[in-house]
Amino acid sequence: MPTDVFQAFAQALEREGRRPLTVASYRSDLKGFAAWFTQTNGEAFAPQGLTALDVRAYQGYLLTVAQFKPATVNRRLAALSRYCAWARAQGLLQGDPTEEVQGVRQVKPAPKALGAPELRRLLREVHKRGVPRDIALLELLANTGLRAGEATQLTREDIELSARKGKVTVRSGKGAKYRQVPLNADARRALEEYLAVRPQTGTPAFFVGQRGHGLTPSAIWRVVKQYGQRAGLEISPHTLRHTFGTRLVRGKAVDLVTVAAMMGHESLDTTALYTRPSEEDMAEAVEKLGVE
Repeated sequence: MPTDVFQAFAQALEREGRRPLTVASYRSDLKGFAAWFTQTNGEAFAPQGLTALDVRAYQGYLLTVAQFKPATVNRRLAALSRYCAWARAQGLLQGDPTEEVQGVRQVKPAPKALGAPELRRLLREVHKRGVPRDIALLELLANTGLRAGEATQLTREDIELSARKGKVTVRSGKGAKYRQVPLNADARRALEEYLAVRPQTGTPAFFVGQRGHGLTPSAIWRVVKQYGQRAGLEISPHTLRHTFGTRLVRGKAVDLVTVAAMMGHESLDTTALYTRPSEEDMAEAVEKLGVE
């Protein structure tokens, strides 16, 4: 790629307010394409010589020879597309050869969730430590799918408990959505035991930290990760949210509309991600194909 042409493109990106790292990423991706172009075609790259055939061949090279993942392939093609759009605006290209080449489609994998043995191991570690607040927090996250930020906003009035039923009210979830989620026996028991010893402070927050203030989302992340490490698991509050959604869907006793309502999803497409097989599911299925 001619230095002056590339430099002009980089300067155009900088004028658009692109961050230095973004500009550097474009530069790296384009230099990689230019090197491939020269090696493949035996000529130095110039925008005037670029064709859709070259773009398709480059996509194939990235997938089959370089064996990059679809996300990386699409990122590199996006950089080339951005360059072509600029070159066309500068009169260096008559058309845009990248328009004829579609990105690589990739099916999103199922969200990372804990299996039943892993969840049991995690909760066992929490109960072994015997801290009522932490037990209540993790039982709530695992059995309601609340986000960390939603848990920090809970007040005592948002938790309704009785001997046979209960519910938690999320008054301002993602997208300012209001929802109510039933509490099962495990969550109710843990919340009741925490309420019996909950510090009486001036904060309206349900979950209270050591200094008498409500827990922050980052504090909840630390608590969850701490117990995850004790159980030999790399998890976050969102892992517990995905675990809740996966358990509901895989149990097949609840329809997607109900799951979406409890999770606070705006689209059923988001909820449907929990129906997709995980890598472990697919590996297990293949293992069952033994020769008879």
